[in-house]
Amino acid sequence: MPKSLRLGAELEKTLDRYSKETGKTTSAVIRESVAEYIVRRRRRTPAPSAWELGKDLFGADRSASGPRNVSGRVKRLIAGKLRAKHHR
Repeated sequence: MPKSLRLGAELEKTLDRYSKETGKTTSAVIRESVAEYIVRRRRRTPAPSAWELGKDLFGADRSASGPRNVSGRVKRLIAGKLRAKHHR
């Protein structure tokens, strides 16, 4: 069943440019876009938070038995490591 929609000048230009680049008709691009949108919305899984994306990296500088709350002592810890490396 035919549908009509208003895209706005900028989105229409972007759509036309993309259609020419890919060799697809604007109708095909719109159909694919709507189908992808619906699939994502049906999943109903929220986008992962910044914490979820990086949780395996946070605190990676600590060993299981290492010191906690390193952030407050960063300068002293770095200075100590440099002194140990370049002792005179």
